[in-house]
Amino acid sequence: MNEAMNNNLNELIEDISIKQKKGLPFIVASSCIWLIITIIALTSIEQIQKNILILSCGALMFPLSIFWSKILKVNLFYKENPLINGILIATNNQILYLIICIMTMIKAPELVLPCYAIIYGGHLLPYSFLYNSKAYKLISICICFAIFISLVFLRLNVIVVPIIVEIGVLILLFLLKKERK
Repeated sequence: MNEAMNNNLNELIEDISIKQKKGLPFIVASSCIWLIITIIALTSIEQIQKNILILSCGALMFPLSIFWSKILKVNLFYKENPLINGILIATNNQILYLIICIMTMIKAPELVLPCYAIIYGGHLLPYSFLYNSKAYKLISICICFAIFISLVFLRLNVIVVPIIVEIGVLILLFLLKKERK
């Protein structure tokens, strides 16, 4: 009985990995968004405006993902697999974490960008299970620790944060393409 359930779960994971192309439309969209965030971080506008713009970039995710899904020929609205609900939960939980960023914006505005980036990195972790992907696990952990080490131990400027994430997302994109072959 247990083996049958495991086989069925593995089949569902395999199905969703193939049909959703391991989330490639979202990862390409993320790359675009983190490029925009990098540009915003480089501007000389006031910190509060910068933070609002950075947090607002998340609203671009769904429209950009739809755009990239059409190019990559992925049906984002594929509902035949019950695991799609797990993907929606893993995606939407990030919205709740924005409360942390809003609190940070009030108490420590200079830490909003690293906070947002670590939330983004951490939210990638469940996809390692949902897409049976070592790449998601590796990049999720690397993004979070690279930001922490860069800011706390190396005392680098906050501007490295979106660059770290952008590099991480591009590596993830490369690794996912490799995993799909």
